[in-house]
Amino acid sequence: PSEDELAQIVSYDGPVSFLQARVAAHANTPRGDLIVAMLVWMLVLIGLTFGDFPDDRPIDALAVLLVTVASAAVYFRRTRPIPALGVATAFGFGYWILDYPNAGAGVAILVLLYSAALHTADRRQATRVLIGFTIALLLVLVAGYLSAGEDEVTVGLIVVNLIMFQFAWLAGDTVRHRRKRILDLEQKMRVAEAEQVLQTARAVSEERSRIARELHDIVAHSMSVIVVQAEAAKRMIGKNDDAVRDALATIESVGRTNLNDIRGTVGLLRTEIDRSPTPELSMLDNLVDKCAEAGLNVSLEIRGAPSPLPAMLELSRYRIVQESLTNALKHAGPDATAAITLEYRDDALGIAIIDDGRGAAADSSPTP
Repeated sequence: PSEDELAQIVSYDGPVSFLQARVAAHANTPRGDLIVAMLVWMLVLIGLTFGDFPDDRPIDALAVLLVTVASAAVYFRRTRPIPALGVATAFGFGYWILDYPNAGAGVAILVLLYSAALHTADRRQATRVLIGFTIALLLVLVAGYLSAGEDEVTVGLIVVNLIMFQFAWLAGDTVRHRRKRILDLEQKMRVAEAEQVLQTARAVSEERSRIARELHDIVAHSMSVIVVQAEAAKRMIGKNDDAVRDALATIESVGRTNLNDIRGTVGLLRTEIDRSPTPELSMLDNLVDKCAEAGLNVSLEIRGAPSPLPAMLELSRYRIVQESLTNALKHAGPDATAAITLEYRDDALGIAIIDDGRGAAADSSPTP
């Protein structure tokens, strides 16, 4: 299988992780935004339809319009989160001020608070938005407390609302920090791999230059000896046969010896050229250390006697482990640990990657 197919295989860690992967693949798309907005709108309408609110203002067309516009703003949760939050806040607060039933009308605001904290790159602007929203919320709640009395708006209700909306913001900000840390780690790993490739290429180039110099020295020395002995033999032909035989024997010996030296040097050059920085299972210790730096504690256990595998098999199995640890780092949650087990058998290699993470939990909170 290709590396993409291997990545799809190892990304499946069970029903929960599979569902998370499918949701993540579609959530950050316009279609996903529309689905989230529709779900918020339907949740609010269900609460208004089946709830019993004898002391509140009856639901009418204006109430439906207010919650519909607030829910529609959720569609822009990724592209324009702050303006969308402003629209949802204005219509949601208007809904509460008009004394309509509090049956989930704040869901859109909660979703957009989370999204604004997650998708706003300018943190100063995000902080100003949070402060402004908190002040507006306090004004609306205090005004309701002063006008309606403690029978409808209690101090406890004010505190619960403040905590709930602040928690939505904090959840989005926490996810943003985690994603940024993962992206930074991936960037560092890419830079490290690029540096390793450059260093390897530089080392290969230097080794080739050294071998070329050795070849030059070998050939120059041997050719000099051969030329000198050939000239001596030429002069001694017909005069001293023993001297001629000695000269020819020297030429033969020097030529044979240096031919072997040249073969060995050229073979070394061929080996250096063919060598490439291909990851293999023996490099898993470095991968485990990188994961530990990123906050995921990983243990590595090797069972049986390690045996060499073909280069492509080494690479594919290394990528399986790497992709599994990347998924654990992204989805296992904080304080998670992972365990890698390599089991060498006579005719097979077993690989197990297990983590104790709980995945991304979707917390639900009551709305005002």
